[in-house]
Amino acid sequence: MINDEILIKLVRSRGYRKTWPAQVGRMNSRLSWIKLGFPGIGNDHLDIVEFKYIKPGDLFIYDPYLEKGFGHGDEAPLMLRSLGEKCIIEGIGKGGDSIRDPERLLFRWKDIIETPGIGNKELVLKVDTNPSLNGGSAYYYFFKSYRDYRD
Repeated sequence: MINDEILIKLVRSRGYRKTWPAQVGRMNSRLSWIKLGFPGIGNDHLDIVEFKYIKPGDLFIYDPYLEKGFGHGDEAPLMLRSLGEKCIIEGIGKGGDSIRDPERLLFRWKDIIETPGIGNKELVLKVDTNPSLNGGSAYYYFFKSYRDYRD
């Protein structure tokens, strides 16, 4: 679960000792924007962790601008399922993707790709939910929602 207390503790531990209020605001803004591309998934379905804690089989959302804040590029966030060195694309969030994938051919739902250059210390959003066909948390996203929300 992600809330302000967790974000404050995280950003202070990552070196934002004096500027943590502004950094928490930027990260909250970016989190709100990321969630627009994954409808039905909220803060209670996500944990913010460093990439080194992701194990094979885990679902996570990778956004290269999560720690930097809003407005640093147009790459769409990717929801990935880790396979170790490779990942399966489970969903694509909002964003133009005009530089990374302008023709919309490189990244598609259920494609298997190399782990996209994520460093072990980089922050990712681990998806902690187990929906079933009978409902449950994040049921809408996993069973009803369109999986590519790029502009």
